[in-house]
Order: sequence, then C-alpha cells, then structure tokens
Amino acid sequence: MTSSARVYWRMGMTVFALLGALVAAYLWLFHLGLSELMCPVKGCEVVQKSAYSSILGVPVATIGFFAFFALFVVGVWSTLLERPEGERITFAVSSAGLLAYVWFTYLELFVIRAICFWCVVSSVMMLGAWVCSALALRGQSRGAARLEQDVQKSTVS
Repeated sequence: MTSSARVYWRMGMTVFALLGALVAAYLWLFHLGLSELMCPVKGCEVVQKSAYSSILGVPVATIGFFAFFALFVVGVWSTLLERPEGERITFAVSSAGLLAYVWFTYLELFVIRAICFWCVVSSVMMLGAWVCSALALRGQSRGAARLEQDVQKSTVS
C-alpha cells in the first residue's frame, strides 16, 4: 500500500471520529438535560435513561465523546505531521471502542430490549474508524516489510 493510500485511510478515520464525536456530544447534551432527543425510532430515551447509560456516574456518551475526540486529535496529528505511530494509537483506541460498542449493543438487544438509533450511528462511526485505522496500520506493516526486503536485496547485491 502506498504512503498516499495510508494518508487517505487516516483521513477517513479522522472523519469517522469527528462524526462520532458529534453524535456522542448530542447524546451527552441530552443526558445533561440540555437538549431534547430526536429519534426516528422508539427506544432512544429508554436506552439513554437506563441504568446502563452511565458508568460510575459518568454518562457513556461522555466517555464516547472523549474517545472519539482523542481519535480525531491523533488522526489530525498523524495525518498532518505524517506520524505513523498515530496509526497504532488510533487502532488501539478504536479497537477498545469497538469492543465497548459490541458490549453496549448486546445490552440494548438482550438486556434493555430497546434500540437507540443514535447509539447505532455511533457504533457505525466507531466501526468505520476501526476499519480505516486497521487498513492504515496494515499499509504501514506492509511498507515496513517491503523496506526490509529492499534493504536485504541491496546488501546482498
């Protein structure tokens, strides 16, 4: 994978992170009572007002906002400054986020028995961020392997 392709994957991850942060901020504002929840399906308020909407008193939406914001900041940093270690960081954060969303989706489906449209959108944003960061990281690994092969060939010649 070319270096420019990796940049596009980083940029994609950054866009997903920004969109996810906006959705999480919207849910956080609802949790704080500062906005109404506009939901195209019944279930958003049930999920948002359930016992599972907070962890140790901190709204899950707040945690989601900061996770997406961290992904966004690292994505911008790694893209603008061409820092490949950002790919490892975004992959780790988005992997943790994706695991959290799998857990929360399980809770929605089988415990709360209600689906929150915005939670699903947020999950899709995290999945998109994870896919983009995984593909960028895969490109970094392939690039490093290719560089190592080139070095070995040049020392043999």
